[in-house]
Amino acid sequence: MWDAIKRKRRSHQPEPEEVEEVEEVTDIVCDRCKRPMQGEGDGWNVVLDKGYAIGYLCPDCQTGEENAEAEVHEATLDYSAGRVDEDGRVRWPAKGAWNSVSTGTHGVMRENKAIHMLVSLEPPVLCVAVGPQSDARLSGLFRTETCKKAVQEAMSSKGARPGTRDLAYLVDSGMDSTDVWVVEDHVMAVGGIDSHKLVVIYSPDIDPHLLDAFAPEYADSMREAIHAP
Repeated sequence: MWDAIKRKRRSHQPEPEEVEEVEEVTDIVCDRCKRPMQGEGDGWNVVLDKGYAIGYLCPDCQTGEENAEAEVHEATLDYSAGRVDEDGRVRWPAKGAWNSVSTGTHGVMRENKAIHMLVSLEPPVLCVAVGPQSDARLSGLFRTETCKKAVQEAMSSKGARPGTRDLAYLVDSGMDSTDVWVVEDHVMAVGGIDSHKLVVIYSPDIDPHLLDAFAPEYADSMREAIHAP
């Protein structure tokens, strides 16, 4: 990660229509004492301005406030999953969160055609399994355009067709907190008549990072189901 930051270090954030200036850095050096970083850089801080890396501080040169901020970041951010985006901004996901999506299939779906979708959180990846029986509208469940596009492409490759079924929500204490299943609604069918719904099943202790994957309207409905009397 240090190498990625080093390559993308900017002398400043460019204004609109301003030519971007990128400083090529061969070694990481403390901005205050000019001491070069040794080893893995334990205790070193990256100085960020609106997400852009503009400098570095060694442990000896950090103020108490800067050190406290670094400790908070260490406790809350996953530095092992850091990345530099296409604009040169440094991005670290929160610990336990996801920063990419992986799509595919799952053995349990091949065995049980009533399952339309499985969503699992395996930080830093959100894993989504779909099958040909899945409702192609389910890509709209997700919050980010990246997720929606990835899931839509996966469903299309599996031959999933658009449907019209609504969603119902079922909170199951036996579910893992990092899983969400979307299944056929056999349980709610009355007298053999399909209620024309798909059921979203998840744990009452659902991982908040997993819940964050879903679009606000669906995330709110899931929260409401958890807190329903």
